[in-house]
Amino acid sequence: MAGSRFVPNRQNIAGFLRTPETRALIERKLRAVEAAASNAARAEGAGGLFRVDIETGEHRVRGAVIGDYSTSDPEVSRRALLRALDAARGAE
Repeated sequence: MAGSRFVPNRQNIAGFLRTPETRALIERKLRAVEAAASNAARAEGAGGLFRVDIETGEHRVRGAVIGDYSTSDPEVSRRALLRALDAARGAE
């Protein structure tokens, strides 16, 4: 098999990355991270107000969990988000 080459079908890949099923999966994972981050921040005595931002763009669905701005200490928000990343693994 010398000389064989993989050529990705970019149009189909982009289509897959924009499907409603992909969006739903990403949203479930983001919601799990948001909940875990809120719990972690509340455990430290902070507000625990995180939010999810998700959008379907031209090429893919993308999302983010936005930090806790109810606390005066941004380090609490960062720690809570880092602790919460494992929650995405468990979300199906």
